[in-house]
Amino acid sequence: MDTRRIAFDILKKIESEDIFVGEVLDNALRHLQFNDKRDRAFITRLVEGVVERKISLDFLIEKFSKKSGKTKKIDVDYKKNDKDLDIRIILRMGIYQIKYMESVPDRAAVSEMVDLTKALGLDGMTGYVNGLLRNVVRAKEDKKLDSFLVSRMDVRYSTPQWLCDFLVETHGKETARTILEDQYKEHDTVIRINSLKTSKEELREMFKEAGVDVKDGILSDRCLRISGYDSIRRLPGFNKGLFTVQDETSTYTVEHIGIKPGDKVLDICSAPGGKSLLAYELATDDDRAGVIVSRDISDKKLDKIRENAERMGASLTVEIGDATELDKDLIELPDDEKFDVVIADVPCSGLGIIGRKNDIKYHVTPESMEELAVQGLKILKNASNYLKKKGTLCFSTCTINPKENGDVVRSFIAEDDFEIIEEKTFLQGVDGSDGFYYCIMKISH
Repeated sequence: MDTRRIAFDILKKIESEDIFVGEVLDNALRHLQFNDKRDRAFITRLVEGVVERKISLDFLIEKFSKKSGKTKKIDVDYKKNDKDLDIRIILRMGIYQIKYMESVPDRAAVSEMVDLTKALGLDGMTGYVNGLLRNVVRAKEDKKLDSFLVSRMDVRYSTPQWLCDFLVETHGKETARTILEDQYKEHDTVIRINSLKTSKEELREMFKEAGVDVKDGILSDRCLRISGYDSIRRLPGFNKGLFTVQDETSTYTVEHIGIKPGDKVLDICSAPGGKSLLAYELATDDDRAGVIVSRDISDKKLDKIRENAERMGASLTVEIGDATELDKDLIELPDDEKFDVVIADVPCSGLGIIGRKNDIKYHVTPESMEELAVQGLKILKNASNYLKKKGTLCFSTCTINPKENGDVVRSFIAEDDFEIIEEKTFLQGVDGSDGFYYCIMKISH
């Protein structure tokens, strides 16, 4: 299998169509699920690494092009020229292997990229690719390569400069550096045990027998942190619904809402359904079954909720619904038919999960964060109308932008009769989890 050509094709699709890496990579790996585990791991590492280090890699491309006096070999506006885009991707792949992949000999990284250049019909560029990558190797051998990447914050962390500035301004310089550094650290996969079907100890032993590294969660006893496995879907117990992938911050939040057996819960932005599934567990015991209504905006999202609910053995009422639109039918229900709990995990900029979704940082903008804050407030206001008078409202996001979080909540309670019961922000690199925010509220009278 030509792993580098497969990685190139994935990277070109991501770049030319401006789509998220997960959408393309997941689909490609499904087609390769019966291929060698090491090949799939290599493709994943190379694709994700090139994407997350794109700014740093492009900086080095420009620097070494100037050193060789060949700055015009590839256009700065490379997306307008298919050949320039191909060469840009090849150079990114080559430099990433040289700089960040110790398992790949430098000589092999150079020769493979030259061969790929030829295979793509770009014979006239082989000398350029070969020369530039060899210069990178020499700089690495002379221990000069790292020094090129420390002069600017955006280059050091391969993160847009405006976003670096925003994090410094919002969280302080040291915390901002911690957050930015965390995106490049190895993170365990967090799974939540399905208490309706198994126990933590049973699942732990099952994983250990399969050779999976297992550690306890740090925020929730319902969670385990795992590593050293190939595919999540191949793990023992996945198909039987013994667990689901869910970060501890999300589990912790739902645990703190105070859901009781028999409660009626509405999750208005539910996909892929993790919070709804835990709400079902908390609202169901031997005597009482909770009613969990899971809504989202598209059939595709609903299909994902149904798939997870069926696998986990949870009985959810899955409905299509736009959380930004007020549901008059729910408003007109008598109080005793409204919801004990409404969960609004609203669309957000995702700054808390840039370590897991390494291209979010290229798609978010200051303007989009402002728009998301406005949308979040609208959804929160709508959600409050579906609640019983003594009910509980939970607002959450996976961002660490205060304007989408606490500012939204304070704008809301300034106009509505709600009080904050509990509020918390988790910061990645600081709290040992994803970045996350939640606020639990009740009507104040």
